[in-house]
Amino acid sequence: MNWTILFGFFSLISGMICLGIAMYLAPYRDKISARQLMLLMVSVSIWSLGYGMEFLSPDLHLKLWWVRVEYLGAAWVGMLMFKFICIITGRTYCLQKRFNFFLLIIPVLTIFLALTNQFHYLMWQQVHLESNSLIHGIIYKRAAGFWCYVAFSYGLIFWATLIMVKEFALSKGIYKKQLTILLSGIIVPWLCNVLYLFGFQALRSIDLTPFAFMISGILFAWGLLRYQLLNLIPLAHEAVMDGMGDPVVVLDMNDRVMEINKACSKTFGVEIFIPGRGTAKNIFPDLFPLIDARRGKKAMEIETALVMDGTLKQWHLRISPLLASGEKQNGWLIVLRDITGQKQAESALRESEERHRTMLEASPTPIVYYSKKGEVTYVNPAFTRVFGWDRAELLGAPLNFIPEIHKQATEDALRLTYVHPAGNFDFITQRYTKSKKLLDISINSALYRDKEGKQTCMVVNYTDISRIKKVEKELRFTRDYVKSIINSMPSILIGVDDKAMVTQWNLEAEKMTGITADHARGKSLSKLFPMLAGIIPDISLAIENQQVQREGKTPLVINGKQFVTDITVYPISGNIPGAVIRVDDISERIEIEEMMVQSEKMMSVGGLAAGMAHEINNPLAGILQNAQVIRNRLSKPLADNIKAAQKHGINLDLLQDYMEERGIFHMMDQVVSVGMRAAKIVENMLSFSRKSDSRRSSHYLCDMMESTLDLVKNDYNLEKQYDLNSMEIIRKIEDDLPPIPCEKTKIQQVFFNILKNGTEAMSEAKIESPRFVIRYFLDQNMAAIEIRDNGPGITEEIRKRIFEPFFTTKEVGIGTGLGLSVSYFIIKENHNGKLTVESSPGKGTAFIIKLPF
Repeated sequence: MNWTILFGFFSLISGMICLGIAMYLAPYRDKISARQLMLLMVSVSIWSLGYGMEFLSPDLHLKLWWVRVEYLGAAWVGMLMFKFICIITGRTYCLQKRFNFFLLIIPVLTIFLALTNQFHYLMWQQVHLESNSLIHGIIYKRAAGFWCYVAFSYGLIFWATLIMVKEFALSKGIYKKQLTILLSGIIVPWLCNVLYLFGFQALRSIDLTPFAFMISGILFAWGLLRYQLLNLIPLAHEAVMDGMGDPVVVLDMNDRVMEINKACSKTFGVEIFIPGRGTAKNIFPDLFPLIDARRGKKAMEIETALVMDGTLKQWHLRISPLLASGEKQNGWLIVLRDITGQKQAESALRESEERHRTMLEASPTPIVYYSKKGEVTYVNPAFTRVFGWDRAELLGAPLNFIPEIHKQATEDALRLTYVHPAGNFDFITQRYTKSKKLLDISINSALYRDKEGKQTCMVVNYTDISRIKKVEKELRFTRDYVKSIINSMPSILIGVDDKAMVTQWNLEAEKMTGITADHARGKSLSKLFPMLAGIIPDISLAIENQQVQREGKTPLVINGKQFVTDITVYPISGNIPGAVIRVDDISERIEIEEMMVQSEKMMSVGGLAAGMAHEINNPLAGILQNAQVIRNRLSKPLADNIKAAQKHGINLDLLQDYMEERGIFHMMDQVVSVGMRAAKIVENMLSFSRKSDSRRSSHYLCDMMESTLDLVKNDYNLEKQYDLNSMEIIRKIEDDLPPIPCEKTKIQQVFFNILKNGTEAMSEAKIESPRFVIRYFLDQNMAAIEIRDNGPGITEEIRKRIFEPFFTTKEVGIGTGLGLSVSYFIIKENHNGKLTVESSPGKGTAFIIKLPF
């Protein structure tokens, strides 16, 4: 018989038994004691299975491999045994994290050293097979690491044994039997391991410890089945009972007090207690009559009152029979619970409920309680008063008073109440009354829950805000109306408080400064509008004296643009000190005033020019007439001329030859030509300066342009600054244009303004060969004229604004900015025509006028 193989199989069986015990304990793993015992059995199982395979292995190398596997279980056995004993005896220090960390160090280090022994030999230095005995095992020469592991494990097991011995000495009854099983389960493997390490020479190659743990496991399993080791009161029953806050008393069948806990000793003032030495009647004289009167075969619970330390307290008393095996009663278990606070809380709750109901009944706000099914369980009188339904009409039924358009929003709000059980506040909606009147309602709802947190009902407050809504609507209308008035003002309006902080900022202020009202509100006026910082003293003076302050013709620069303004500060009367600043842009008014003055001057000059023209016409007529008479008397053979020549002995033919030879007749023709030209200029001046009678007549565009050119040429000859005569005029007639109905003087004024601006632009730019190209053409049913120069041109930005009133690129005092705007008005409004401009820098400018014929 091969005892080595037989011993190996016994080790495997031992491991399987331990594994079976661990599997049996698995359903109880939620209990920490069962979990620790399960882990202990798993560790022993690994140890035993590895030990069995060690004996079944054929060579030393494979045996050493299984030795390393054994350490994966054996390293943990001492620690797990110690923790199991600590837990079932109520020692909680083994559950502390630091203590657990300390316990883990040695097992982990042991496993590491065993797996890597060939590199350091700290666990064993030499090994060989024992061949001189019945069982061939490995003989070791142990090293320091192994003995440290042994010392650690033995120390923990010895500590656990001391704990068990102490508990054994203090225990009794079923607890002593449980403890006997546990002590046996600890001592057997401990003794076997001592014999292996330090005992007989015959056992030096055989470690009986795994077999001993198998015996321990069998004992533990027997204890589980026979004495319900895990399901009865743990061995630390004293610690558990003393940890209870309620008084506990254990009586035997003779009413002797066998056990009480610390809470009982403190409550009843029992300073010295010896189990079985006193009766309940003597130790608890006030409590025993209640126990004796109420106890029976079944557990009984009552509520009673007892005086403790001169104070009457309410108690919940439970009297339960204690049953031994075979359902035989062997005593009584009495547990008292102080319910004084609970009773006081219940009384306070009843009072609170009464106050709550009183408040509900007296509340001016309609309140409804709904069940989980949505049925009405309570309505207060305010609901009846506002909505018209009596309580009896609604109880136990759903309340259908939601308008169709608000049903979806109401469902969303209801879901929100469930998502946020604390409440859903200020849900604004509408509800019908019993008479179908629609009310504006503010709803506040919350879930009402019981002590266990379960929903019992929903509380909903319905606040009638119809009157508030009406007032809000009126206030909103008034506010919007006043805001519209303020924003429609063409002036900048700024409201400030007594510290010059902005309270109002109208639309014009936004447009002029580019700052929105929301950004401006609450900011300092001096920071938002630095140009107005100088009027802050006027603001203070206006508020203090309640008098309007004015600053006239004040220059302001806003966004780089200069304005002339009138600034007025109006104080606000009332309890809130403040002022309103009105800034009026009077730049156009100033320019119009200046234009009026200039217009008056021009009217005076025009009148003077007309008078001068009339005065010039008379001598011009004399000059032309007399020049014609002189030529007639010198050149024509009239009878009077011959008679006068003969009288003075003058030969007329010789005289005529002389006159021809000296060019006198040519000079006379020049006088007549110049005189006619002067007459034409005077006629054009009279025609241009003559006040229009708004009568239209038909005129050719080319005729009006030619007369205007003559006028411009003579105008600049007078000015001695820009000379149209030095510029080339190119005329292009592409189509035979019909006459157009128009006011001649106004059309000439348009031509005059365009030609004048072009002449000035080319002269200022010093164009080498300045010229105008005047083109006449037809455009559908309109006669068109294009006046194009080869000047410097204008930018796109200026082109877009060229017809704006008072827009000019000339220096102050030279241009008014009205010439082209007036021209645009004449063509567009007076003649239903079109005036456009084409230009780009360096490519000249072209004005195109189109008039219907």
